Amino acid sequence: MCKVATPFNIKNLKIKNRILRSATMENLADCEGFVTDELVKLYYDLAVGQSGLIVSGAAAVEPIGRCWPRQIAVWDDKFIDGLRQIVQVIHHYGQDSKCALQLHHGGMGGYGFSYGQKKNNWCMNKASDDEILASIYSFAEAARRAKTAGFDAVAIHAGHGYLISQFLSPAINKRTDRWGGSLQKRMRFALEICLKVRESVGNEIPILWKMNCADYLAEGQGVEAYAEIAGTLVAEGIDLIELSGGLKDQMRLRQELKQKAGPQEAYFREAIVPFQKAIGDKCLAVTGGIRSLEVMEELLAQGVHFIGLSRPLICEPNLPGRLLDTPDKRQSKCTSCNRCLPRIAKQSLKCVAFDDLQKIINNLS
Repeated sequence: MCKVATPFNIKNLKIKNRILRSATMENLADCEGFVTDELVKLYYDLAVGQSGLIVSGAAAVEPIGRCWPRQIAVWDDKFIDGLRQIVQVIHHYGQDSKCALQLHHGGMGGYGFSYGQKKNNWCMNKASDDEILASIYSFAEAARRAKTAGFDAVAIHAGHGYLISQFLSPAINKRTDRWGGSLQKRMRFALEICLKVRESVGNEIPILWKMNCADYLAEGQGVEAYAEIAGTLVAEGIDLIELSGGLKDQMRLRQELKQKAGPQEAYFREAIVPFQKAIGDKCLAVTGGIRSLEVMEELLAQGVHFIGLSRPLICEPNLPGRLLDTPDKRQSKCTSCNRCLPRIAKQSLKCVAFDDLQKIINNLS
């Protein structure tokens, strides 16, 4: 049996294989943030496709933190029943697949994958203590709702230039009070969220933390500082660190990272060892550019615990089942064209390159 197919525990949660469906914005909720049938169908496809751990797309913890017009909402108890449908479809059809709800706040506009995001009134560098504490509380309350809905774990989005990432990066955080300046002060917001979320969900539910390994920006920070942050977070209760990277211009950045990685595929491979040293025996997942079973096996042999996949599962949600349960071991057909990324700014998630309907329309023109 290949190592990708072997089970592994995150805390006390058994994951049937090493494929982590990395959170991917769906833009399939309704305009108020409620779960729709389209959204349930997307998670049905992922569950049938046999991803071991399915992390939802970003769920907004505050209305002001919403980036996309049809983003899932989790800022009120009224959304719990809809979120429970996602859990139910994954548990029923996933043959023991597990699921996590990713908690998200967009912060100031103009960063991350939120292309075309409308400006909001949130300004991280000018926010008052009360506003900051309210956002921390919103993460904790959202985590409680995720647990109530039945998710097996909660995931925090702390990368890609969204709110938590904005506090962490010196390229964005220009505060001079207790929330900015030194690395320890810039880390305070993230650490407070970690502690409050843990208080909210208790000790049994795993908390996953997605973060940058580097900002890839002149005034940003790199692997050493982020590894230190990761070490602090796992000491305070985070159970899995998922590595990603980048603050701005994500399409350009990912094209550059793809070219640099070449046949080695994994964009953030160089960050693995520093993060392993920082987090010890806690779980480590790596996301970004991974397309083949051979590379997945290499990364697991290097000590990574989970392989994060996003774009490959947009065009091929059955990829884990194909690689692990059939003779067809071809790498993902995803070419990292990245046309799915700007699309999700205002439209629903789909693979543009392999969309059959789009091909039919194009052939008519």
